[in-house]
Amino acid sequence: PILPAGPFGPAPGIRPQELWALVLIVSGIGFAGYVAVRWAGPEKGWGLAGLLGGLVSSTGVTLSFSRESRTERAPARPLAVGVVAACSIVPFRVAILATLLSPSIGRGVLPLLSRPMVAGLGALLLLLRRPAEAATSSGPGNPLRLSSALLLAAGFQVVLFAVDAARAAFGSQGLLASSFLAGLLNVDALIYSMYKLGAGSTGAFLAARALAVGVLANTLLKFGLAVMLGGGAFRRLAGAGLVALALASLAGLALF
Repeated sequence: PILPAGPFGPAPGIRPQELWALVLIVSGIGFAGYVAVRWAGPEKGWGLAGLLGGLVSSTGVTLSFSRESRTERAPARPLAVGVVAACSIVPFRVAILATLLSPSIGRGVLPLLSRPMVAGLGALLLLLRRPAEAATSSGPGNPLRLSSALLLAAGFQVVLFAVDAARAAFGSQGLLASSFLAGLLNVDALIYSMYKLGAGSTGAFLAARALAVGVLANTLLKFGLAVMLGGGAFRRLAGAGLVALALASLAGLALF
């Protein structure tokens, strides 16, 4: 609360409070992983931390665990389980929040998101059935990794400016295109904006599809983060799970 809310500078502006909140989320997830690994061991701890961290920020989990996968002797499978678990929570969270805000939107979005829900659970089961790895990692040496979190927050601010520029280029040509861009950054913020849109029956239908598009965009973003920032077997395992989620989201949009 000490930092100013903003925004400062050209649109969409720099918001110090929101950026620092992102730093705290990413660092906090890293610390939660450290504590969980110390408590439950490397094999179970990373998956547990990812599952709980996904309730706060699945993007933060993906960022933190992808960077951790590049450390020496990092447990690739448990880290991948953590990322897929965190990302699998997203469609459930979106469906629940949308239903609480607007039952009509909830009824429309549930058929669209049911497939990624099932795909996420299936990917988790397949990852958990793989042979366990030797416990070669006891958690990150620097559990907070504040410098990394600061760099990631700066990167998100750059992406925010890029998304705003893309919105200006799209204009009012399509709600789904705007929802795709918004989903890259914050699915929860998209839920609230779609709640305002979905007053009527037609609005609820469009809002439900826009939410599904946002979930797809968010999954694709995290796939890119895992592939670009991750290393070794983690990149292959987490990438495969996120691809399954993305394909299931596409199938839901195509069939409904």
